[in-house]
Amino acid sequence: MTSTDTTASPVMLYWRPGCPYCSGLKRRLRQLGVRTTEVNIWADPDAAAMLRSIAGGNETVPTVIIGGTAMVNPTGQEVLRAARQLAPDAVDHAAAESSRSRNRPALLVIVAWLIVIASVTASFTLDAYGYANLSWGLDLVAVAAYLVVRLLRRAAGDPAAARPPYPATSASDQQAADLSGGRPSPR
Repeated sequence: MTSTDTTASPVMLYWRPGCPYCSGLKRRLRQLGVRTTEVNIWADPDAAAMLRSIAGGNETVPTVIIGGTAMVNPTGQEVLRAARQLAPDAVDHAAAESSRSRNRPALLVIVAWLIVIASVTASFTLDAYGYANLSWGLDLVAVAAYLVVRLLRRAAGDPAAARPPYPATSASDQQAADLSGGRPSPR
């Protein structure tokens, strides 16, 4: 039996090595601030037998037990909701709130990309019907939405949103690029 906390938690997470669903749930629960006591069913035969009694004879993992309530293959949000009701001391509320705010930029990025796609599609359609001026207007909307995506990703700390270095063409260009932070010197 291993624990993600120094004290035993009322949230019991039954898992086995090599299970990607277990790894994903453990990672998500850490992000959400849910403290768990982790039980490897391959190392603990009694835990495996108890798990079989819960899951209809199967050793289905991940399985979480909170205050006598068993959840087979739950999502992180399901465990968080149950832990808040049945074992509130096992939840780090500050971590749960910061996890919620980290998901907002991702949703905004998705919405902005949908606006880009819809604008470009509508622009092509308008251009095909002879409305070139409206088409240009939608192209500007698409560019603005793309810039919003870049700004949101940069604000969220996404390293892929950082400006890529310009390729150097010679050793002297490489030195200049290194000194200028990746930007080429004007010629």
